[in-house]
Amino acid sequence: QTLGETMLKEFTIAAHRRAVQFVSLFLLHSSWGPEFKWLCNPVLSCHSCVLAWFACPIGVFIHYAGYRIFPFLALGMVLFLGVLIGRLLCGWVCPFGLLQDLLHKLPGPKFELPAWTAYIKYVVLALLVFLLPFLFTEQTAWSFCRICPASALQVTLPNLLGSGFDGITLATAVKLAVLVVVLLAAVASSRSFCKVLCPIGAMLAPLNFISLWKIKVPTQNCVSCGKCETACPQDVGPAVRIAQEVPPNRSLDCIVCHECQTICPQPKPR
Repeated sequence: QTLGETMLKEFTIAAHRRAVQFVSLFLLHSSWGPEFKWLCNPVLSCHSCVLAWFACPIGVFIHYAGYRIFPFLALGMVLFLGVLIGRLLCGWVCPFGLLQDLLHKLPGPKFELPAWTAYIKYVVLALLVFLLPFLFTEQTAWSFCRICPASALQVTLPNLLGSGFDGITLATAVKLAVLVVVLLAAVASSRSFCKVLCPIGAMLAPLNFISLWKIKVPTQNCVSCGKCETACPQDVGPAVRIAQEVPPNRSLDCIVCHECQTICPQPKPR
């Protein structure tokens, strides 16, 4: 490959991913009345938003946990898509992922989070989505929906703007504070919410190891240039798996963005 061909490939794939993200943002929030709230779409988008077509699996799981009912359809939808494409939706469709990608492009100090913080999202999933709603009903103040930044952005803020910020409660203030912290963290650390707090990412993460979707990189021709390491927005170290001839998306925190494939100077295997 010439330098021009490599740059063209990088631009094309990156442009396609960004275009898909923006189209998804519009399509997921374009309801003029009809909705499919019985169907879960495993991306972080609040189903209380009047423009949302689909249900958020987190809200559904919290609701069902509170009523002590097993969410067969919601869980089946998440498992089906996870086995099919892993966390591809995180990298290409999730509206909150797009927002984080754009915020991280803003100038300012940048840093990587400690590796251990990636395990926090599993605690969030277990406690705030399943256990505490199960023990104290879905109305508990200790559910993820009470602090969800997507809900704050799509529902809480518009409602406050419509009411002129009258009657802000402590719970609302906490939710907005979490949103501000999450947005500021996204500027400084790439996809920090996805890495540390996202319960949808926690649900889909183990399915990356068995998903049918595989990122194809030239594992047999790897020259150890390290470009995939710097390009990865999740800091999952794809070079290690590439050297072992393992698809780089066989990782808990890979969002299947294909940046490692895009940046690789070697021809893509067929």
